[in-house]
Amino acid sequence: MSNSTKERQYAHMAHQLQLLQSNLAETSRQLEVMSRQCNENIVGQLGKIHASWFMASNRHFEEEMLGKGK
Repeated sequence: MSNSTKERQYAHMAHQLQLLQSNLAETSRQLEVMSRQCNENIVGQLGKIHASWFMASNRHFEEEMLGKGK
């Protein structure tokens, strides 16, 4: 194999590695965004569930302890 062929192949490999590094950096950024969005969504969902449990337990307390609905 001649030197010019090796140089060309090394240059091509270096270019491919730069593309790989760029794609990995973009993937990392996208994963960070996805993680942040998932965490925000989960916190919101848990807040809604907690609020619904609180409202249901309050209604149950009023009915059982205060005699409403009987």
